[in-house]
Amino acid sequence: MNLFSRTVTMSGPVSAVSAHALGLREYVSTKTGTEVALWSVAFGAPVGTMVYTARVDGHAGLAAMTASLAGDATYEAMIAKGADLVAGPPSDMMRESLDGSDPGGSPPVGSVAVITTAIIANGKYAEAIGWGLDVAAHATKVGGVPVAFYMDMYGPFGQVTWIGVGADMAAADASNAKLNTDADYINKLSAAGDLFVPGMANRSMALRIG
Repeated sequence: MNLFSRTVTMSGPVSAVSAHALGLREYVSTKTGTEVALWSVAFGAPVGTMVYTARVDGHAGLAAMTASLAGDATYEAMIAKGADLVAGPPSDMMRESLDGSDPGGSPPVGSVAVITTAIIANGKYAEAIGWGLDVAAHATKVGGVPVAFYMDMYGPFGQVTWIGVGADMAAADASNAKLNTDADYINKLSAAGDLFVPGMANRSMALRIG
């Protein structure tokens, strides 16, 4: 299974934005038979950033999912109605799990995801993947929140993503506190050295709202 995501930056009254995004999520989930989760990004991205995610069986699974929406009058009307709330074109991403720890399905509403991305430096591919797997496993063990490690299949070449999903904000806070005081974790971060392109890493936090 792959993790598909569509990121959209929205602008307008919170009630209108939420109603549109939640309605679209529900309709697509029902129409396609694939659970779609809606996340509101709280930190690390422009205000109003929404992310729809779904687990799909590769490109063929995604194609089958989108084919069921092609020409659907209700879907097209919903997109058109919400056009004024969208601040720019959406962007799509497909990710492949590198450690087999992707739990499958979608976490429940209220869950909090911490997403960290980095770009592997030239000539460091094998070392960086090994380091990323080790850090994900250690963070899961120490922080108490499962962290999955992915390769981004598109976008900047060599970009990888760690996604840790906790039950709520309190779980995210507790995990962060444990990791920040764990000497082994700090040492592992220091050991990253020149494995990744400097200044290109990013961390964000998102709350599942639908």
